Amino acid sequence: MPRLTAGLRARAILRLIETRGGFGAVVRRGDETAGDLLLRVRAPDGTVDLYAPATLPDGTAGWMRMGGPGYADAAAADAAVDRAMTRDSDLWVLDLEPAAPGFPLDDPVLDGPAEVAPTVAAAEALFRPKRA
Repeated sequence: MPRLTAGLRARAILRLIETRGGFGAVVRRGDETAGDLLLRVRAPDGTVDLYAPATLPDGTAGWMRMGGPGYADAAAADAAVDRAMTRDSDLWVLDLEPAAPGFPLDDPVLDGPAEVAPTVAAAEALFRPKRA
């Protein structure tokens, strides 16, 4: 199945946020076709969540919350975004302020690496070579 380009996905996300009464902006424009997306979602209480694309355990596409449930300090979230931008020159960063609290898209979300750990452990047990 063909994959949507990063630029098209970014523009679609911004349009969706705006049609739902929120605000969105491109903080960093990555590669138009092959770039990846990082969403910085700002809540009304001042916390910030970062989301990156992820393949869910059932094989569907979704998002993973990075760093746990909300950075209490926006500076810590900004530092995480800066680190991601230095690692990936093709990365798109979108800053989103949704009208309603929570994740602003309809896609499924994993709540960070802790939610993935049981699936990873099961896969490792299945594929780990047996010791003699």
